Amino acid sequence: MWTKFWRDFNRENEWRFPDVAPARLQELLGSPAVDPTEHIRAEWMWRRRPRLMLGEGVFGYCLIVGVGVALLLVPQTGILLDLIWLIISSLLVASDTVRSNRWRRDYEAALDRLIRSMQGRTTL
Repeated sequence: MWTKFWRDFNRENEWRFPDVAPARLQELLGSPAVDPTEHIRAEWMWRRRPRLMLGEGVFGYCLIVGVGVALLLVPQTGILLDLIWLIISSLLVASDTVRSNRWRRDYEAALDRLIRSMQGRTTL
């Protein structure tokens, strides 16, 4: 379990497709005929895109740093609380990264199948 997590966390982020919805991708490619089942699969994958726990912007990361600094101001137990907070925050960031990478890999596979169905339809 941890080996898969670690492998997905360290995976290179070289994506083959832009982060766009399948309908928009189909528009960009000139609206070719596609296999309906592959289109449904790609739309389903797009809809199950994970929501990041820390959000999309810098607010979540600023919150982590702000709380970490504030915990250092607590007398005697602040360092221990800060250590616990930073471990939990690190796990959140790692979890977001892994969930996003796994979704992206599955979504790219669905887009691959969708594009292959487009090519199959146009050559017939």
